Amino acid sequence: MDKVARDVLNGLDIGILIVDENMRIRFRNRFMRRFGKEEDDGPAPCSLLELIPGFDSPFFQVALMDALDEGRCLFFSAAMHGDLFPCRAKYNIRVTRFTEEGEKRLLFEFTEVTDSFERVRQLRESINQLRLLNQELKKKEKAIQNLAYYDQLTGVANRALFYELAEKFLRAAERNREILGLMFIDVDNFKQINDTYGHETGDRVLVQVAGILTKATRRNDVVARYGGDEFLILLPQISAPDNYKIVVGKILQAKRDAVVSNGVSVKISLSVGVSFYPRDGDSVDKLIVKADRAMYIAKKQE
Repeated sequence: MDKVARDVLNGLDIGILIVDENMRIRFRNRFMRRFGKEEDDGPAPCSLLELIPGFDSPFFQVALMDALDEGRCLFFSAAMHGDLFPCRAKYNIRVTRFTEEGEKRLLFEFTEVTDSFERVRQLRESINQLRLLNQELKKKEKAIQNLAYYDQLTGVANRALFYELAEKFLRAAERNREILGLMFIDVDNFKQINDTYGHETGDRVLVQVAGILTKATRRNDVVARYGGDEFLILLPQISAPDNYKIVVGKILQAKRDAVVSNGVSVKISLSVGVSFYPRDGDSVDKLIVKADRAMYIAKKQE
């Protein structure tokens, strides 16, 4: 190899290594010095295995002999053969055969991809951080939504969500000529419960009432806390007004003593009123007023 060719190869930012059929080194450029000792520090490596011991494995030996005999090009990726070099740096290796003065040679081209691996690692780390951040944002979004639409004490829908859903169900009932039921439920003697046993006990009663109403209703019914000890239930797509009695029956069956702090049991009693679209009104507020009046009539009759 003449001096011009050597100077060109030495100036490349990739490793160039040429070996003969016996895997003895015929040429290596300056880039390849990082794989062995500099000549000033000791004798230069004479063979491929001396320079890169990792090639001394059945897999690589068979592949290199195949390249010499058959002329097949080889490619060893840093991703699959990262343990070929006992160092942090990563290299892709391309191996091709050529002839020089009638003798077979193998040309090794070493391209460092350490930075690429580092960028991939950083990218994966960034993606993972983004995934975790997205999960956190979704949790916060859900928490904010819960604050906006659900009663924090009982977990059922609050007034804002109730009105939003009620308007949709009302428009659907009007469009499909369906009956929409609305139940107004009040906890009897709730003020007395608070005054006698304290607000903590009163809160536990409200939580239990919300559970009773939720279990007594259908999956697509909406249970909401209207305020204080008042609850509302939307009954969409009922086939006849008397069907609400099924829900009322379940509520009455579910009423039971609420065991609260210090072993004290408080009897839960509920009053229920109901109204229907379109018979009792064509707006949510009209239906609430009608059901509220019916609830007070039922309370007086108890």
